[in-house]
Amino acid sequence: MNQDNLEDIMRDCCKDKKDDCLCRVLDCVCKKGVTGPTGPTGPTGATGRQGVTGPTGATGAQGITGPTGATGATGVTGPTGATGPQGITGPTGATGATGVTGPTGATGPQGITGPTGATGATGPTGPAGEDATTFNSYAMVHDETNSTVSHNQPILFQNTNISNKISYNPATGDFTIPEEGIYIIHWWINVRHTDADHSTCEPRTLGVELHQFWPSDVLIAHSSTHNKLTCCDTGTISGNAIFAALPGASYRLINTSGIDFSLVPNDLYSAAVSITRIV
Repeated sequence: MNQDNLEDIMRDCCKDKKDDCLCRVLDCVCKKGVTGPTGPTGPTGATGRQGVTGPTGATGAQGITGPTGATGATGVTGPTGATGPQGITGPTGATGATGVTGPTGATGPQGITGPTGATGATGPTGPAGEDATTFNSYAMVHDETNSTVSHNQPILFQNTNISNKISYNPATGDFTIPEEGIYIIHWWINVRHTDADHSTCEPRTLGVELHQFWPSDVLIAHSSTHNKLTCCDTGTISGNAIFAALPGASYRLINTSGIDFSLVPNDLYSAAVSITRIV
C-alpha cells in the first residue's frame, strides 16, 4: 500500500465520519512529518531454514541436430625417406682342411680268358658284276643345213659330235644300239613351214616322232611345235623319251607333220640329238 492508496481510504472513511477512530489513525498515518535519520542497521537475523525444493519440471523436447560439417581435404603425403645404406658383408669363414685320401684298394685277379671260337668257313665268291664300261654307251649328232625333210621321212643329221657303242648313219638317220638296256634321248629341231602344194598355206602344227625302225616299227614318243605355223613361219620341235632298247635295234626321228618342212639353222645348228644309257 502506498501513500495515494491511504489518502483514498481516508477520504472514503472520514467523509461521513462513519468510523472516527479509524479516521484519526489514518489521519495520523497520512500526516507526513520529516523523515528522521536512518537508525543503525540491526544485526542480521539468523538464516531461516531452506524451504523444501519443489519438484523438477518436465524435460523439454530435444532440439534438432544441426547438419554435419563437410570433411576437410586430406593433407599431402609426405615424401618417403631415403633408404639407409646396406650393411657391410661379413668376412667369409676359412675353408676347412681337406681330409686325407684313403689308400687305393688292391686290383682283383684277372678272369680266365675263354677259348677262341672256330673261324667260320668263307662263303663262295659271288658272280662278277657287270663291267662298268657296259653303261658307257652314248652318242650325240647335229645338223647345220637348211635341207628339206619330206613327210614320213627320217631327219638326216649330218654331223656326229661324239659316240661310243651307239652308232649313227647320216645316210639313213638310224641310231643303232648294240646293248640291251634303258636309254634316255633328247632332241630339238628348228623347222620352217614350206607347204608349196597348198596355195592357202593353211596353219599347221609341225611334228616329229621317235620310232624303233628295226626289227619292227614301234612308235616311242611324239613332239611338235607349240603353235600352228603358216607358210614361211618357223618354230622349234623339242622332245625327250626314256625307252627300253633291244640289242642291235635301230631308231630314227621321222617327220610326221603331214607336209614337208625345211630345217632352219639357228646361228650354227639347225637340229641336235643325244642318247645315253642309264640302266
